[in-house]
Amino acid sequence: MDPSAVADDLNELSVLVNVAHRLLLGLREDVDTDPTLQSIVEDLDSAHEDLDRVLETIGAALDRVDQVIERPRVQRPPLH
Repeated sequence: MDPSAVADDLNELSVLVNVAHRLLLGLREDVDTDPTLQSIVEDLDSAHEDLDRVLETIGAALDRVDQVIERPRVQRPPLH
């Protein structure tokens, strides 16, 4: 597979994970306001940390692909 295509796929994956990350944050805010859902706060926090790690890993992979195709390193938006 062409390294540029890999970079494109990683970028698309990053976008999807970012969307999931934002949805999770919104859900976490909703759960905070509902006392009956407090039991899942720890699970949501754990999922949030997992998504942070996924985004960091994808970012590292993109950095390596950028080096392979000799593309300037792209400044990526912050996780939050």
